[in-house]
Amino acid sequence: MYTGLDPYSGSIYRNLLKFDLAMLEPNITIQKAVLRLYLTTRYQAGAPQQLDIYRLTNAFEETAVTWDNAPGSILTPDYTLVDDNNPNGYIDITMTDLVKDWYITPAANYGIMLQTTELTNSLLAFRTREYAESAMWPMLIIEYSLTHTVIYTSPVIGDFSYLSTSFVLEGHALETAYTITYESSAPTAGLAIVEQSQDDDTWAQSSSISLDPGETRTMNVSTPMVYERLSFVNAASAAMTDTVGSTIDVNSNINNSNETALRYESSNTLLPIDPDTGVMTLAVADTTTIIITAKYLDNFNYFSFEVIAAP
Repeated sequence: MYTGLDPYSGSIYRNLLKFDLAMLEPNITIQKAVLRLYLTTRYQAGAPQQLDIYRLTNAFEETAVTWDNAPGSILTPDYTLVDDNNPNGYIDITMTDLVKDWYITPAANYGIMLQTTELTNSLLAFRTREYAESAMWPMLIIEYSLTHTVIYTSPVIGDFSYLSTSFVLEGHALETAYTITYESSAPTAGLAIVEQSQDDDTWAQSSSISLDPGETRTMNVSTPMVYERLSFVNAASAAMTDTVGSTIDVNSNINNSNETALRYESSNTLLPIDPDTGVMTLAVADTTTIIITAKYLDNFNYFSFEVIAAP
């Protein structure tokens, strides 16, 4: 992909590039965008050379565009890089504002033109997407954050939902901020748990927060995996009662539709509970508080309810 004046043929080259932003998630905040090119040839070796980025003002077809039918561009460059790098290396050009404009108004994304000083020995050459090693292709590298506001409304059953299904985010590594409002008249606090997966099948717990009814909290999560879901568990009632001698499973009082792994603790040593299964035998007539946390996370965030062993 040549740019500039070829000293041998006298030909002048300019490059047209366009990147499809349709793969980006909705409602993201773009923090930085960088055009990365792999430079292979530089005729002005050792001397600084300017490379200008111009915003195109109308469309072009990759296999049909020529010098004579090339699209128009703005008169002054959006970005300019003065480079004195040697060949066989990457050139990075920050173009954050332009990419933000394209993201907000996709119809304005006609692409860009690369142009350098069209004087003797100004020729530059870059790898294209036809090259065997994809790491050297022209790239648009975008760093962004994603914020979702998730409202979970009574009755408290199932997952948090972004639309009407389980919240599963498919995308690239990013930082996600969840602002969660627990709108419910439920009798106990609830526990929001973020889980991540590479295959949408095996889930690993990433973080959790507990919320009281009516409370709003924000949870920031690093998401290095492909899938992410936000599950919510809480108690169906403030207490469960059975007679002395009975064996009970406290999960029967927990809403947990994703079957998120939980850990259980009893505040009363006379009424112990299996920490992994939530099963307990009511050996004596007494009352205990059952504390529930995410099984594979620290026990700082939790919700609880009472178990009463009646005579």
